Amino acid sequence: MVEQTETLATEDGPMGVHIVRPDGDGPFPVVVYFHHGPGLDAGSKQSMGWIAEAGYYVISHDRYHREEPWFHLTDRNDEGAMQRFWGVLMGTTDAMVATDLAAVLAHVDGDPAAREAPMGCIGFCIGARSVLRTITADPDRFPVGVGMHPSFTVTDDDDSPHRAVPAYTGSIYLGYGADDTMQSPESQQALIDMVEAMGDRGRVEIHDGANHGYTVPGPAYYAPAADPSYERALALFDQELRGPASSV
Repeated sequence: MVEQTETLATEDGPMGVHIVRPDGDGPFPVVVYFHHGPGLDAGSKQSMGWIAEAGYYVISHDRYHREEPWFHLTDRNDEGAMQRFWGVLMGTTDAMVATDLAAVLAHVDGDPAAREAPMGCIGFCIGARSVLRTITADPDRFPVGVGMHPSFTVTDDDDSPHRAVPAYTGSIYLGYGADDTMQSPESQQALIDMVEAMGDRGRVEIHDGANHGYTVPGPAYYAPAADPSYERALALFDQELRGPASSV
């Protein structure tokens, strides 16, 4: 496997990107990875590796680079650290993520190891919100999106991310933990109903015994739920992204 970290120029200053891909020249189909709320931590990089091992060029950008390079939550028991974390998380807007994604895609377009569209994207926690924004804004480039323990995808706002799903023509998989104490499946019911209404293009699974963060190696990781969720995600990527231009 090839693993590298680079720095890109954006409208809002330098931004790190982390890439994991198979050995060889490629080109490999691309999966954009929106990391979970706590940041691109060791567990997230391990998760990226699992996807890359299946033959994908996986790239994740530093969502919080405006705060500091590779900011991530390190101590959930520190009240001050938690307050800062929530401020950074909620202060990183969809518009900021879209600006950053443009820099990511420009980099991908210039990397011979990365295959051109179609591409997939996967997001964890707040990253699943970014997935919905991304796939519904650019369905031709992104015919498939995956959300793991989605957060802030159903709100009372007129432009809540879930509202654009019915017009989306691609495929979506969502994985939830039945015991999610942060964003319960019940709080996401409007999105769940919309994805299930997509028929064969939409699939939702709610896993017993799993809490929020069950797919990211770390305190909440729960393999009995994570394993089938990754299997579903990879099967969907294979279905939508493999084609005659792929070398894997």
